[in-house]
Amino acid sequence: NKPKNIDSFLFVGLHHLAALQRKGLCIWDASRDRVFSSNLYLLFTTADGPGLICWDGMVGHSGKNGCWVYCPTPGRRKFHGTHYYPALLKPQGNCMPGSDHPDIDVFQLPLGGSSDYAYNLNRLVSAPSQRQWDMRKMETSITKPPLILGLNPS
Repeated sequence: NKPKNIDSFLFVGLHHLAALQRKGLCIWDASRDRVFSSNLYLLFTTADGPGLICWDGMVGHSGKNGCWVYCPTPGRRKFHGTHYYPALLKPQGNCMPGSDHPDIDVFQLPLGGSSDYAYNLNRLVSAPSQRQWDMRKMETSITKPPLILGLNPS
């Protein structure tokens, strides 16, 4: 069963890893009769689509901008719906406001970018109120700062 608060589940292990990254992991080498310090790195954090949102703090595949590599391709939703779909072509007839953008050419998809992510994450965490937080969540497709950013990047 999935934990109710996934961050509280992940925090313990990531906190321990962050502490070991700062101080190193002391290991006894009995063959040389000495202690050495080992550096720890987190190499791969893999997950399926729904599991990925636990690591990156994004909205997931059904969000307004559900692109996994943070590309600026917006989704479309039905009237009175909350689920966004990655439809590149604009539906004929009535479109929901926010889903009425022009067709997106599959051969000219915009690239994702970490600089946009960093800027938008900063905008989100500096929101002065809950209302602003919620509005910026919708605009940026970032739901929270990911715990993994607390680790040493080197």
